[in-house]
Amino acid sequence: MRRTKIVVPVMLTEPSDLERVNINDYEDVDLIEWRADFLSEEDILILAPQFFEKFKDFKVLFTLRTVREGGNIQLSEKKYLALLQKILTYNPAYIDIEYFTHGRALHQLAAFADKIVLSYHNFEEVPTDLTKRLLKMHQEKTAYVKVAVMPGHECDVLDLMQITRDLTLEYGEKFITMAMGELGRLTRISGYLTGSCWTFASLTAESAPGQLSLQHTRQILDLLESDLTE
Repeated sequence: MRRTKIVVPVMLTEPSDLERVNINDYEDVDLIEWRADFLSEEDILILAPQFFEKFKDFKVLFTLRTVREGGNIQLSEKKYLALLQKILTYNPAYIDIEYFTHGRALHQLAAFADKIVLSYHNFEEVPTDLTKRLLKMHQEKTAYVKVAVMPGHECDVLDLMQITRDLTLEYGEKFITMAMGELGRLTRISGYLTGSCWTFASLTAESAPGQLSLQHTRQILDLLESDLTE
């Protein structure tokens, strides 16, 4: 049985794009990530009831990735929080909150801690204080802590894997980590070693550098994890 959960992003740039989404393409996907930041704030709210109805049989992670962390939308703290609160009325399985960019929203949504994936994205480097950052995020006691960083050297990839393994052994499988780019691809299929519990795969276009296709991710994980037990 596969241990690592596969998350596939849905990236819509126009509300009408939803009509062309084929649910059958997402068979054997563990979670759907709605990367809503490719739409305007207004279009997100218009499309939300249709999106959650279409994916009612799936666990949905709602993500609003801001420009500062590699996304496509920029909102004030007030609007960021208000939009997440409105999306929560549709009962998504999880919502993403950018801790170091919009951390104040976390405390306003404390009642939904079991739905929060607390995230940090760095497209420039693997920061030297990554362990400290992960521990600080973990202390917020959300459902998961997610980090995606950009390695400059092979040792950055190995360091991330070791950090993930150490924290998982200490605190449990609550961490989702990945090194981006081609250099970091190993981290996307090594959760059975490191303890990283989710991986993100693309159906068509990548939502992050180095993301593997759903087909390849599934094939590799099935091969690596087929004899593992929960």
